Amino acid sequence: MSKLKNLFFFVASTLLLASCGKDPMESKLTVSADTLVFKGNQSLILTVTTDCAEARHFVVNRPYEWINVYPSEGTIVAGEPVEITVTSYLDDPMNIIEDDLYVSTIYDSKKVKLVGLPEDYTDYFLSENLFFPENVNDAIMRISNYGNTTLEYSIAASSSFISFSPTSGQLAMMQSTNINVIIDREHLLTVSHPALYVTIDGTTDTVPLVLEKKYMLPNDVVDAEYAKATNLLVYVSTDSKLNIYHPDTRVLSSVALSFAPTCVSISLDGTKAVVGHDAHVTYVDLLTESVLTENTISCEASDIVLANNGWTYVFPSYGMRILCLDMNQQNALINEHTGYSIYYNTKAKIHPSGKYIYGADNGLSPSDIEKYDIQNGTAHYLYDSPYHGDYGMGGDLWFEESGERLFTRAGTVFKTSETQSSDMIYNGKITLEGSYRSILWLDQLDLKHELYLVLRSSSWYNDDPNPPYVYVYNSNNLVYKTKLKVEDYSVATDDGNVIYSAIPYFVFAHSNGNELYVITKADGSGMVREWAIQTIDLR
Repeated sequence: MSKLKNLFFFVASTLLLASCGKDPMESKLTVSADTLVFKGNQSLILTVTTDCAEARHFVVNRPYEWINVYPSEGTIVAGEPVEITVTSYLDDPMNIIEDDLYVSTIYDSKKVKLVGLPEDYTDYFLSENLFFPENVNDAIMRISNYGNTTLEYSIAASSSFISFSPTSGQLAMMQSTNINVIIDREHLLTVSHPALYVTIDGTTDTVPLVLEKKYMLPNDVVDAEYAKATNLLVYVSTDSKLNIYHPDTRVLSSVALSFAPTCVSISLDGTKAVVGHDAHVTYVDLLTESVLTENTISCEASDIVLANNGWTYVFPSYGMRILCLDMNQQNALINEHTGYSIYYNTKAKIHPSGKYIYGADNGLSPSDIEKYDIQNGTAHYLYDSPYHGDYGMGGDLWFEESGERLFTRAGTVFKTSETQSSDMIYNGKITLEGSYRSILWLDQLDLKHELYLVLRSSSWYNDDPNPPYVYVYNSNNLVYKTKLKVEDYSVATDDGNVIYSAIPYFVFAHSNGNELYVITKADGSGMVREWAIQTIDLR
């Protein structure tokens, strides 16, 4: 450096020290706020001061499209504060923006945090529903404020059997609260659609209370049927009982059987039942819950059908003749059906007219369905379907309530008629979810024009458990509508709750269309009580 430049630098430094009264490297800026919060499009004043009496040039670094500053540069001197107007332009009404602004001189720089909030808006989180597993009577409902204004909330309940605290309050921005909810389960199970009504800033949301409506069964389920006429769900169990569940009162009663059951059937009027055994048949009055007669037969019952008049039809596990007997008599005379023989292990259902039985063979390829006349007591084989391999049958069948159609395990649908040329005529196919699936059980409800299915996985292709859903279809056009997940089993342990998947085996629809009754089993649980009847509210 030349002597002239050295002299110039010495003189300039001396003047700076004299004007600031200290080393200029130590001169400081001060800003009036570390953070500026904008709500919508708004102008705020930022005041900047310095402790140096010598005028200094300042610059506002603003590389953000949503912020404008004025002035963006100028001079500042001690004792003369500079007001900088910072204006926000928020185009997005929902998102919060955060950036930084810098006010700088050659010797100092100050950072000011910028927060851009949309104009007043309400945004909050509220629990969609509250789930109460079996034997759990309390839950937490959470409310969180994600908007930029204070929220006021109040809560009401649909029933006096629901209590909660707090009942009202305020939530500042980004604040949350937990509402403790307690239910009187025994009484609340009789209430339709229990819910909390949460009003937040004038808007009311409904938070449904989902109660696990399992009725845990004391035994297993071998076979089951449901009588729409009397609203009785009947199942037989390996502890040699016929069990009668009353959905309206959630009461289970039982009738002792002399032999281990293999199958059960209920009369169309819902007042009687027959139970098939190995070499025996038992006739039960469901209204008096008593055994009427017991009869000996010459086969193991694979399936059984009861007519309203007490005549009973036993389909053998091994054998080619249907055994027909009048169960109103003890030691009744047993007749074999007339006409062509059947294939053993046929599954059968009585037509809603009470005049006929339709059967689905098992173990044959191609599978088929056939019809028997029972109007004279002893069954008479009429004919099979006009198809042989054209459509899948699958080995079981169910009727719609009117009896105009039947549905097979494979999902194929057929019309029925008293005229052979119009009977068992193809009428469409139910498209089932997943590969290699078939129908495990089906019920149809004319009132709502709906089909309710539970499906099974094919053991030939995989070991997956049956899907944990009830599938709902439009019964008029066979179009899929939705699926309803059955409730898992929650089992309390020392380490908390263990969850087991619920596998459905039977589904039955109440005639008023309000409820479904689903018999489920806890998959792989090994619990003493692993079977249950679940109620699904359709209202």
